Amino acid sequence: MGGVQSSKPSKPMSMDRISVVSTKTLSAESIQKLSDAGMDCSAHDFVRIAPRKQFDPVQHETVLVTSQNALHGCDWVGRTVLCVGEGTAEQLSKRGAQVHSIHTDANSLMCDALRLDLPCTFICGSTRMPTIENGFAKVGRSLQIVEVYDTLLNGIRVKPDADAVMFFSPSGVRSFHAVNSSQPRAFCIGPTTAEAARTFGHEALFVTHPTRERVVDLVIATLRP
Repeated sequence: MGGVQSSKPSKPMSMDRISVVSTKTLSAESIQKLSDAGMDCSAHDFVRIAPRKQFDPVQHETVLVTSQNALHGCDWVGRTVLCVGEGTAEQLSKRGAQVHSIHTDANSLMCDALRLDLPCTFICGSTRMPTIENGFAKVGRSLQIVEVYDTLLNGIRVKPDADAVMFFSPSGVRSFHAVNSSQPRAFCIGPTTAEAARTFGHEALFVTHPTRERVVDLVIATLRP
């Protein structure tokens, strides 16, 4: 996770190369796709996840999940789950969960959970946006919060003249700016991450279906129309 991925042009191109930073490692296919579009991509995991071995037991049958990093925190068989992201939903289904709904961001998930009017458990990390717990508190609803992993910043310095940066979480935004001051155009995995990027002065776009591949496609569609 400490290494840096870099794409190199597979053949000479007449167009000017575009410099892109990814704050998460990408698949070889995505790196090649960017290269073929005339983009040099440097990818590094700006956030490191440390799963906890001990945490509170889950009390409720309805569970909220916003990250795949939380999937080790529960026996999912038979539980009703509201989650963010199609990839997370797929992994939950494989583990025996009943996926009630799939959302693009935490706010949408929170609103749906409140409509259910059922006791819920939110399985999450120690560093997160307070969207879900604030929503429950505002209407006086109780919510069990079970923290099952810690988020550690793992930023590196990047070239200040990068044309674009891909962000995949608000923590990734904070990690980037812990060691960098540049504000390249930001391409984000969702509206919450885009909001975090804008607080640091980025012009930010986001995808409506949160996957790394969709973010890569957005970069290419925007910068190489």
